Amino acid sequence: MPELDDNTRLSVPLRNLIALGAGLVMATSAYVTLDTRIIAIEHQQTIQDMTIRDNADFVREWPLGLRGALPDDLRQDSKILYLEQRSEEIAQLRETVNDMQVQLGVLTSEVKDQK
Repeated sequence: MPELDDNTRLSVPLRNLIALGAGLVMATSAYVTLDTRIIAIEHQQTIQDMTIRDNADFVREWPLGLRGALPDDLRQDSKILYLEQRSEEIAQLRETVNDMQVQLGVLTSEVKDQK
């Protein structure tokens, strides 16, 4: 085996150096492409996890009234409120009619007594 010293020479063909450079460029390009795709997938996963967490919070908090109400619910609630108010008015009118009937009965009995 020859000895290595300061005068040892190494010859590499130019085409091998070019191929080595092209290989390095392709390897670097592949690494950067894979790294970019992995970062994009991790970012999408993070966004999806946040969306799932927000949806889970909404599903848990919405029925409790912590997240507001949907437009259809607001319309339905307003109709229910209107019907409850009308029901109270009808109950008051019934009481008034009953009172009037009692007073009319009393007046009728007084008129019969005076005859």
